[in-house]
Amino acid sequence: MFPWLVALAFQGFTPVHNAPRGASYALRPFQRRIRPRGPTMPISHHKSTRCFSTRLSTSKRIPVTGQLRSIPMIADPEDILKGAINRAKKQTPGSRIPNVAEREKSRATKQMQTLHMGLIGPLKRYMEGFPRLSRVHEFEHAMITLTLGDERYEKTLREVAELRKRVNEICKTYAGRVKNVRKKQEILDTMDEAFQTIERVFTKYSSAITKLKYNAIQLRKLPQVDLTEGTIALVGAPNVGKSSLVRHLSSGEPEVNAYPFTTRDIKMGHFFAEGRRHQLTDTPGLLLRAPSHRNNMENLTMATLSFLPTSVLFVMDLTGRCGTNVSQQLGIRKELKGLFPDKNWVDVFTKSDLVFMEEGVLDKEITDQDAGMAVDEVQGALRVSSETEEGLVDLKEAMIQAMVDFRHKQQNSDTIDI
Repeated sequence: MFPWLVALAFQGFTPVHNAPRGASYALRPFQRRIRPRGPTMPISHHKSTRCFSTRLSTSKRIPVTGQLRSIPMIADPEDILKGAINRAKKQTPGSRIPNVAEREKSRATKQMQTLHMGLIGPLKRYMEGFPRLSRVHEFEHAMITLTLGDERYEKTLREVAELRKRVNEICKTYAGRVKNVRKKQEILDTMDEAFQTIERVFTKYSSAITKLKYNAIQLRKLPQVDLTEGTIALVGAPNVGKSSLVRHLSSGEPEVNAYPFTTRDIKMGHFFAEGRRHQLTDTPGLLLRAPSHRNNMENLTMATLSFLPTSVLFVMDLTGRCGTNVSQQLGIRKELKGLFPDKNWVDVFTKSDLVFMEEGVLDKEITDQDAGMAVDEVQGALRVSSETEEGLVDLKEAMIQAMVDFRHKQQNSDTIDI
């Protein structure tokens, strides 16, 4: 009476328009998506990204950012399971089926369909919402690597895929058993066993969904960068005053505290100039040490400089009270200038209200012993104070000019493909 049930034991559910009367789903084989496998190289193994010190030059075209915006909200596994079971148990049999056993079989079939779609559907949407690492922009790939690690990202997706496969197999198995029984009580017993089995297996492997939810929360915190807008990256040693400047210069509101590495990730703000919106990033502080010894926070900064078309606003604290002396700050500046010689560059001395006395003379009681060397070496550095707002107007003008220069360079060069 229900020939379309025969396929249920071997095939999956897919909505189609020519389903039999009384059936909301026809059955056709699941088709596994086979996506092209590009030459994906782990970010830590690529010679130009091992320490995020140089730009990638292997891809013919730099893809646009924004792949992480598709990351979905993940429900708790308990809620997914409870919702699917509740909806399945509310299913009713076809009203025009006179035979009691066949009527119960109709109800059981609808229950299996509902349970299948209630569990498989969310898992499929979740998996499709996480982009393949080979398809994301280099900057976003670096963010994923430094936030989660490639292995955790991909392993979690594999575990969710395995859970989906197990649920699918259970549904097909019990659909086949329902098809072969003839008595109402046998059908009821089979469905009770089906619900118990699915609940047990789904609960046993539900940690994959919990991990996926954690990954989604972490990745949604990452900055959304628009490559079509100019970007200025505030860079320097920890606690030199970068975050305070971002609060004054843009819409960003990073945390400001008097201890190193207050900024633990990339903070994004925006400012408008000449009718255009521009991006201002507050990056974690850098220390003068070998690239292989840098922590993930420092590597976030190097990834920003390596993979985004940024202009650099290099911030120095001549008091030396930030925890990094002036000589080391000069060493960081020299290293970055050597790694990124083509970037637009603006130098800034912060805390000018403390560092400089009248007529621009250094206060030797306040400043580091190498402050004078920095003033001589970094010619043209802007002197600003977040406390008194001294020099902020000049700094904003320098930022605007840096964006103008960037646009001109972008128009006249083929090295940046957006």
